[in-house]
Amino acid sequence: MLEGADLKARKAVASALKCSLDAVGSDASVETLPQWDSIGHVNIILEIETDLGRQLLAEEIASISSVEDVALLYERQGRGMPGGERY
Repeated sequence: MLEGADLKARKAVASALKCSLDAVGSDASVETLPQWDSIGHVNIILEIETDLGRQLLAEEIASISSVEDVALLYERQGRGMPGGERY
């Protein structure tokens, strides 16, 4: 997995869950972060959709349960690659 995608995913999850980046490791998931409840999940989805500039598909939403899943989504979009970020 690309390092940029991992960091981008960690930042998105930390921002959505309103916790520090240090609290969100690369291995963080719905099972390891107490803030990642149903409302937290919605906030993560909104964070990703805002960043990507599009709505996620139902299949994409259902597949997200960890930082790794978020990073893989960014990789597929080509947005986590160095130089590929658009802010």
